[in-house]
Amino acid sequence: MSFETTQPALPAPAQGPLIRVLLVEDHVLLRTALEAVFSFEADIDVVAAIGDGAEVLSTVLRTAPDIIVLDIHLPRIDGLGLLPLIQAADPRVKVLLLASHPRPGDVRRAIQGGVDGFQHTDLASQHLLAVIRRLQAGERVIDPQLAINAMMHGESPLTVRETEVLFLAAEGRSAPEVARSLHLSAGAVRNYLSAASAKLGTSNRSEAIRTATDKGWI
Repeated sequence: MSFETTQPALPAPAQGPLIRVLLVEDHVLLRTALEAVFSFEADIDVVAAIGDGAEVLSTVLRTAPDIIVLDIHLPRIDGLGLLPLIQAADPRVKVLLLASHPRPGDVRRAIQGGVDGFQHTDLASQHLLAVIRRLQAGERVIDPQLAINAMMHGESPLTVRETEVLFLAAEGRSAPEVARSLHLSAGAVRNYLSAASAKLGTSNRSEAIRTATDKGWI
């Protein structure tokens, strides 16, 4: 994230209620830098800054933020997993997802899940402030390039079972280990891996895992 001004933010309102922001970022330096940026804004109040996804729901209930600035990659539960939980806990809260390496599948799932904003972390601080104010004003703010990439890559061609098998294989598990986890035969697992590779246009399991991971399908 860039902390120099590269374009004007929306001006802070002279009067009116503060925008209560919950900041969720597991990288301490980035979290501290964002807190510092927000502290200079008269219309923004950081009600809490945390680094663990498992603490989000309790913090939401305790602090009643207007907007959650949420890193998509967090310990224990990620931003995509938290999105429906936050919406159920407090439908009023707006969620802005940030990602350093946004995968098309993640962006697509977030948009389909009703996220209010999705931005790359490589953006100027003034642009982030502008996004927060636009969200508070009732807009939905998705980075257009991320949205285009998500549409270009389309939906995953994999079945649910192929996705499960490939996901476990991506964790480094052998075919027998995947078979035990999913109550399948080792032969069935190898068949699913072969089918997944064929659908993804790859020649082996490693390439299939890399392709599916890059597109956000596993």
